[in-house]
Amino acid sequence: MSLLHIPPIEKTSDDVKKIFAEMKSMLGSVPNGMKLWSVSPRALKAQWAGMKSILSRPQEEQKLFTIIRYLASDNNECSYCIGLNGAMLINYYDVTQDELSAIKKDPSAVPLDKKNKALLIFAMKAIKDADSVSAKDIDKLSKLGISEEEMFNIVLAASHMFVVNTLFKTFKVEQDV
Repeated sequence: MSLLHIPPIEKTSDDVKKIFAEMKSMLGSVPNGMKLWSVSPRALKAQWAGMKSILSRPQEEQKLFTIIRYLASDNNECSYCIGLNGAMLINYYDVTQDELSAIKKDPSAVPLDKKNKALLIFAMKAIKDADSVSAKDIDKLSKLGISEEEMFNIVLAASHMFVVNTLFKTFKVEQDV
């Protein structure tokens, strides 16, 4: 049980109800992690806007962002997000349990194209040791045709998981059933 009181959907504001209805239509349900965000409707709106942005991308990019959330959450030891994103990878992107284990051990084992694999490795380097990122890393990504906006967005997504993981761990978000 969450340490914060999460009201039933029917007792939330109209803005929250609208977001949750949209979320349910797109995802099939409202995950417990998203229910926590309803404590702050403005934060929920921003979080949902970010998620919709990712969901509007091509499937390979969606898979990349899900893997980043999975690995960042593993790095931050957030069991809720590890479970949710691991299940998404298995159920939506046909990643096997063996592949998940391999990805945890070595992110370069990820089943992605060259560009997305490079973005993943860069994002993981950034969140594990930001000071080690150099101009050489940026140049390597640029030579693969990766824009600075893409570099920025991938590190933003990976580092945002620290915030999400901290919230979920602090307030004890329960696994979805």
